[in-house]
Amino acid sequence: MFNEKQLTHIKLELRKERYMYLGILSEYQTITKDLVQPIVYTKLNPYQHFLFKRVLHGFKIYKKDEVNKMHRSKRNRISKVWKRGQDVLNCWKQEICNRQANKIFALFTHSKTAKQFLNIDPKDTDIEYKNTMSLKDLKITYEDVIIKFMSVGLLPKNFLTLHK
Repeated sequence: MFNEKQLTHIKLELRKERYMYLGILSEYQTITKDLVQPIVYTKLNPYQHFLFKRVLHGFKIYKKDEVNKMHRSKRNRISKVWKRGQDVLNCWKQEICNRQANKIFALFTHSKTAKQFLNIDPKDTDIEYKNTMSLKDLKITYEDVIIKFMSVGLLPKNFLTLHK
């Protein structure tokens, strides 16, 4: 049916299409240009896993007594990074929903209201509005979240090469 080269090409095109949907194509291309293997969440080393989970879940990854023993500045830093991570995810989910909504509004070419919505930039988000859709509903994987966190500086640029 398909040879290996054709399958690889199809997979790359699907990945490119997917990252365009998520709005992280340029970040992905920047981050992965020097990578030998694709980003796979289950293949992260324990240190990378810990850093990612700390940004994503904050204090939930620690036991209560560990949090109590932490210095106040470390607790503040963890809290600040977690809140920023949640804000980044919330705005990102809004952007994805806005782009999908624009595809629907584009069908109504004779509607003034639809045209007004189309003139709004999908990246125009409201930090106060909480998008309650799950990552799964929006087809966002942890690998995608890692790319997003790296692109906004919540995870270091060399995250994929870190070892401890």
